Amino acid sequence: MKDLIKQALDNGISRRKLMKGLGAAGLGATAVKTLADTLTPATARAADAGPVSATRTITAQGGTLFTQQLKDAGVEFMFANPSTGDGPIYDSLVNEPGIQLIKGIQEGAVVAMADGYARLSGKTGVCGIANVGLPNGMTQLVNTYKDNIPVLMVVAAFGTDVAGRDYAQDYDHQEPMMSPITKWFWMAESTQGIPDVTRRALKFAATPPSGPVFLSIPDNLLKAEATAAIMDQKRFTVSMKVRPDHADVMTLAKMLIEAKNPIMTVGDEVTMGQAEKDVLELAELLGLTVAGQGGQGNWSKPFPTRHPLFIGGFQSTMRFPGEVDIHLNMGDQGAERPMKGATLISIRSNPTGLARANPVDLGMVSDIRLAARDIIDAVKGMATKERLKQIADDRSARTRDYHASQVKMREMIATDLNSGSEIKMERLAVELEAGLEKDTIYVSDCDSGRTMDPLLSWGGADKTYISTGPNILGWGVAAATGAKLARPNRPVVSCVGDGSMLFGGPQPLWSQARYNAPVTNIVVNNRSYNNERNRIWSFIAGQQFKTGKDMLCYNGSPDVDFAKAAQAFGVEGEVVKDPAQLKPAIARAKKANVDGRPYMLDINVARDGVGAASTWYPAYSIADQRTRKV
Repeated sequence: MKDLIKQALDNGISRRKLMKGLGAAGLGATAVKTLADTLTPATARAADAGPVSATRTITAQGGTLFTQQLKDAGVEFMFANPSTGDGPIYDSLVNEPGIQLIKGIQEGAVVAMADGYARLSGKTGVCGIANVGLPNGMTQLVNTYKDNIPVLMVVAAFGTDVAGRDYAQDYDHQEPMMSPITKWFWMAESTQGIPDVTRRALKFAATPPSGPVFLSIPDNLLKAEATAAIMDQKRFTVSMKVRPDHADVMTLAKMLIEAKNPIMTVGDEVTMGQAEKDVLELAELLGLTVAGQGGQGNWSKPFPTRHPLFIGGFQSTMRFPGEVDIHLNMGDQGAERPMKGATLISIRSNPTGLARANPVDLGMVSDIRLAARDIIDAVKGMATKERLKQIADDRSARTRDYHASQVKMREMIATDLNSGSEIKMERLAVELEAGLEKDTIYVSDCDSGRTMDPLLSWGGADKTYISTGPNILGWGVAAATGAKLARPNRPVVSCVGDGSMLFGGPQPLWSQARYNAPVTNIVVNNRSYNNERNRIWSFIAGQQFKTGKDMLCYNGSPDVDFAKAAQAFGVEGEVVKDPAQLKPAIARAKKANVDGRPYMLDINVARDGVGAASTWYPAYSIADQRTRKV
């Protein structure tokens, strides 16, 4: 082995040969890769990766320069709605089969489609929207920004020859207006520079911590012709797979082995880093109690919720597992909170989020997957298999008993839901759990964290859960359309509240119908911002609570028939009011999806909580105010 290391340091052998030799010497895969990364010169590693595609130079209109740079960056879809200034971009795609244009009919829906595509594909979603419609798109970009989703939003700005003249649809300070909800923003300054600024925007969007980037291209630059360089994606892709500090890993491994009552919390950075299996292995190795994904602030569920080590949502004070001494947080900003008496170790891939809201005892910036692998290797190096098994068995026994009690409680809830004439949200969840395929991608834009979500199985071999951290409504149906584009071979279900459907409107259904997107769209329709009313009345207990008058949260009168609305957009649908009809309705939706068609289920569910029975609202008739009828 010493000869191999010497040859590597002297640059006498390739990285590939070095790794093969280290493996033959008996080292594990993780140790082999770590040593190879350390010993192999950067130039040799680059050569081992193969030749990087050369930059190509073309002469074309600015619109073509833009789309050709997208193509060489690996972009396959562009989500857009029409804008006169973007004409040269659309022209360039007429004979370009490498990029599929997906049309949306409202800017917010276009952005949410790109967002949903990015979450499921791991690629940057690219969307182009009308210059004057930018504020519409900004509403959904808040979700994208807060959840660190890579999206490039582009608009054709007013031309440099007319900017600042206060034309009808022009407005000043467009680019800086995007600053609070984007990772960065740019304006192209020349036609020749369009590919470079596009490349830069894509690089910023995709480099972790990723996020949305705004690009403004004046329309006269899109029309003009220039000669410019188009770069292959390999020339600007930056790996951020950073390993944790070795000394910190060794310290943490020792703490986890010696801990009396440790807990691990998991968050969205586990999902983004594709570290689900590694984090699961770490939990099982040490018998760690696992919590997280407990409410607002999380958009994914990376740990199997039916695993016997998982206990549900994290709280700073928890009845179980009691007094914690070591709290290991893996990639969850929401769970980076102090627990009384516990040492907090937080491992984050996002350095700006680490220790931002609360101080931590040990902070580690690292790729979550690499961190999990290094901790596993360190733990195995410090204790025998027999000792680790004993530690895991002793710790997990209590957690497994607690988890089993939760399972029994869920079974009791499911049994109690078989009676009654109204559909409760919990009953809907039970029927979905029974009716949906295990590989379903479930896109949630519904405030169901305490009712439906705990009764369904997520993570691991079960369904994939995708939502948004900030819960900006109107995202779900469009995001599910993007998700289906990213994963066409998996079932996709969109579950939204009636409030979200009214926010986002039926516009995304138009795109589903045009592009034959077999998505099941479920509207959990209680004709109310039900949870919002519950919070207002319970937390404030003001005049609405005292008088029983719901000023804003009742969505009835008129009662919206979302199935009819869907049919107007070319999507089949039905209203479900009887609990006994849930199972056959879900089956009909699945059948439509198998046949390649989208489907709408408008499921009328019961309101619950404080003031649920009230249908009062402050009525007013404009017609009655007329002094004459016209």
